[in-house]
Amino acid sequence: MTKTHLTKKYLRVRVKNPKKFDRRSFRIKDVGRKGFTKIIIGCPKGKYDAKKKKCKVGTKTQAILLNRKDFGI
Repeated sequence: MTKTHLTKKYLRVRVKNPKKFDRRSFRIKDVGRKGFTKIIIGCPKGKYDAKKKKCKVGTKTQAILLNRKDFGI
């Protein structure tokens, strides 16, 4: 079952457990129309290079943020 969480502006839908990601690697990216939908991406644990501040294998989606007002929530 997917976990969801309501914040002031967004409905947050968890795709993967955040414990599977390096906590220093989380980023938020806009997708689609500005402010409509965002995704939280991160680097899997053990694959983040702290010196270069870069992921060695590519980032993965951790959660999706949907704008509450666009969905009438």
